[in-house]
Amino acid sequence: MSTVAVTRETRLRRRSDVLIAGVGAEESVMMSVSEGGYYGLNAIASAIWHALDTPKSVAELCALLEEAFEIDPKTCEADVIKFAGDLIGFGVVEVAP
Repeated sequence: MSTVAVTRETRLRRRSDVLIAGVGAEESVMMSVSEGGYYGLNAIASAIWHALDTPKSVAELCALLEEAFEIDPKTCEADVIKFAGDLIGFGVVEVAP
């Protein structure tokens, strides 16, 4: 898994070699060509993925999610930081400069 310390200020970007397909109305499945793995994304994870069409900080992602899903700010930040670390560890997201 990731050894990167993710914070509110960490800017993230999607890797270009990841394929994604919608499953149902809000969920997605993504596949990393370089890593050879695939991952299911629920509605919130899909929203994060799609928001990363341009680099965004964890704080920016939380602002979007709090508005769209009525999520508690502290819970959102903790969950997004953990999820971002997982995505970095899976090799599908990287820290943007």
